[in-house]
Amino acid sequence: MLRLTWTENALNDLDWWQQNDVKLLRKIIQICLEICKDPTKGIGKPEPLKFDLQGYWSRRINLEHRIIYTFDESQVTVIQCRFHYHK
Repeated sequence: MLRLTWTENALNDLDWWQQNDVKLLRKIIQICLEICKDPTKGIGKPEPLKFDLQGYWSRRINLEHRIIYTFDESQVTVIQCRFHYHK
Protein backbone atom coordinates (compact mmCIF):
# COMPACT_ATOMS: atom_id res chain seq x y z
CA MET A 1 0.00 0.00 0.00
CA LEU A 2 1.34 3.41 -0.97
CA ARG A 3 1.79 6.27 1.48
CA LEU A 4 -0.75 9.12 1.12
CA THR A 5 0.34 12.77 1.18
CA TRP A 6 -1.66 15.96 0.65
CA THR A 7 -0.77 19.34 -0.81
CA GLU A 8 -1.79 22.42 1.15
CA ASN A 9 -4.53 23.04 -1.42
CA ALA A 10 -5.88 19.49 -0.97
CA LEU A 11 -5.89 19.91 2.82
CA ASN A 12 -7.85 23.14 2.42
CA ASP A 13 -10.33 21.23 0.23
CA LEU A 14 -10.67 18.52 2.91
CA ASP A 15 -11.34 21.18 5.52
CA TRP A 16 -14.03 22.67 3.29
CA TRP A 17 -15.69 19.24 2.89
CA GLN A 18 -15.55 18.64 6.64
CA GLN A 19 -17.44 21.88 7.22
CA ASN A 20 -19.90 21.55 4.33
CA ASP A 21 -20.57 17.91 3.35
CA VAL A 22 -19.38 15.11 5.63
CA LYS A 23 -20.99 12.47 3.40
CA LEU A 24 -18.79 13.45 0.46
CA LEU A 25 -15.80 13.71 2.80
CA ARG A 26 -16.31 10.04 3.68
CA LYS A 27 -16.45 9.19 -0.02
CA ILE A 28 -13.20 11.10 -0.64
CA ILE A 29 -11.49 9.14 2.13
CA GLN A 30 -12.79 5.87 0.68
CA ILE A 31 -11.51 6.79 -2.79
CA CYS A 32 -8.11 7.79 -1.38
CA LEU A 33 -7.78 4.43 0.37
CA GLU A 34 -8.50 2.76 -2.99
CA ILE A 35 -5.90 4.96 -4.69
CA CYS A 36 -3.28 3.81 -2.16
CA LYS A 37 -4.05 0.18 -3.01
CA ASP A 38 -3.81 0.72 -6.78
CA PRO A 39 -3.53 4.24 -8.25
CA THR A 40 -4.71 3.15 -11.70
CA LYS A 41 -7.72 0.96 -10.84
CA GLY A 42 -10.75 1.02 -8.55
CA ILE A 43 -13.68 3.24 -7.72
CA GLY A 44 -14.16 6.72 -9.13
CA LYS A 45 -13.29 5.93 -12.76
CA PRO A 46 -9.53 6.58 -12.60
CA GLU A 47 -8.12 8.20 -15.71
CA PRO A 48 -4.78 9.74 -16.65
CA LEU A 49 -5.03 13.42 -17.49
CA LYS A 50 -3.70 14.85 -20.74
CA PHE A 51 -2.03 17.92 -22.16
CA ASP A 52 -0.71 20.34 -19.50
CA LEU A 53 -1.89 17.97 -16.74
CA GLN A 54 -0.02 14.95 -18.10
CA GLY A 55 1.39 12.89 -15.23
CA TYR A 56 -1.66 13.54 -13.06
CA TRP A 57 -4.64 11.26 -12.55
CA SER A 58 -8.30 11.98 -11.81
CA ARG A 59 -11.10 10.14 -10.02
CA ARG A 60 -14.72 11.17 -9.74
CA ILE A 61 -16.13 12.17 -6.40
CA ASN A 62 -19.42 13.09 -8.07
CA LEU A 63 -20.49 14.83 -11.29
CA GLU A 64 -19.05 18.17 -10.19
CA HIS A 65 -15.93 17.26 -8.21
CA ARG A 66 -12.75 15.25 -8.83
CA ILE A 67 -9.74 14.06 -6.88
CA ILE A 68 -6.56 15.00 -8.75
CA TYR A 69 -3.42 13.11 -7.75
CA THR A 70 -0.03 11.93 -8.82
CA PHE A 71 1.96 8.93 -7.65
CA ASP A 72 5.29 7.15 -7.77
CA GLU A 73 6.48 3.78 -6.48
CA SER A 74 6.20 4.78 -2.82
CA GLN A 75 3.54 7.46 -2.42
CA VAL A 76 0.38 9.11 -3.70
CA THR A 77 0.08 12.90 -3.53
CA VAL A 78 -3.42 14.37 -3.61
CA ILE A 79 -3.30 17.72 -5.40
CA GLN A 80 -6.94 18.71 -4.96
CA CYS A 81 -10.26 17.13 -4.04
CA ARG A 82 -12.78 19.76 -4.99
CA PHE A 83 -13.99 21.11 -8.34
CA HIS A 84 -12.52 19.93 -11.65
CA TYR A 85 -8.98 20.23 -12.94
CA HIS A 86 -6.84 23.11 -11.70
CA LYS A 87 -3.08 22.86 -11.80
